[in-house]
Amino acid sequence: MNIYFETSPITYLKKVEPLLLQREANNNLILGLLGRAVERESDAELHLGVVEEEGEIMYAFMQTAPHDWILADAGIVDEPMIRKIVNVIIDAGLEIPGVHGPSTQATIFKEFLVKEHGRTMTKHMGQLIYQLDHVQLNPQVEGRLELATDEDVDLFTDWLWQFGQEANEPIARERARGLAETMIQHASLYKWVVADKPVSMVNQSRKTRHGTTINAVFTPNAHKRKGYATAAVASLSQQLLEEGFQFCSLYTDASNPTSNNIYQRIGYNQVGKAVVYKTM
Repeated sequence: MNIYFETSPITYLKKVEPLLLQREANNNLILGLLGRAVERESDAELHLGVVEEEGEIMYAFMQTAPHDWILADAGIVDEPMIRKIVNVIIDAGLEIPGVHGPSTQATIFKEFLVKEHGRTMTKHMGQLIYQLDHVQLNPQVEGRLELATDEDVDLFTDWLWQFGQEANEPIARERARGLAETMIQHASLYKWVVADKPVSMVNQSRKTRHGTTINAVFTPNAHKRKGYATAAVASLSQQLLEEGFQFCSLYTDASNPTSNNIYQRIGYNQVGKAVVYKTM
């Protein structure tokens, strides 16, 4: 078994994509980040891990530093393989701020890192992964879906900051502003508008070969419990399917029954589980 790091995102994607596409929605994070790196020629620091045996790609893992390591949901993975991956990362002198991946693999990664390397890690979040092929719900809610514009930067900066707080993924306001500007620039950020006033937001995020991901679903407190977020997600999901995507996917906090119920009503079906562990 040979575990190594590929340097070119283009070469890496060609190598691992066939394996990852076997569970495309479950691997929307790693596939989407790779696609974005290739498409936009990102200068982000990427660490692109490959597990290869007799010329066959067995597994993939990656990091966009300084973020968490991402483990693929693919192939036949056993405990010794995950342990070797941990050792390869450490031997390469790379940081491990956290790990994000399928529950079984990520837990093996965490336990080995704690037991054999003396690190301290804690569970940050359990997640569910959903896939939608057909929208089943068309909410009869006042309003309409519109693209966010440059005039919305200040508002969505604040909303993205609030979203980070609610999602237990806090970000600085400067980072929130950068995200708002980038999302608007790439025409991915949408607002649900009632009486010409934005009341909720939703973003089209990463793309894979056949699908796309939705994230940053947020409604400020003054407009909650009116069905705006449900309408926004259902409307954008339908729009993306009509544009040619075969499916939409998203991550949810497994401990939030309200949001999980909403997505299921729209037509999102659970296809996987993931967990995030953070190094303390």
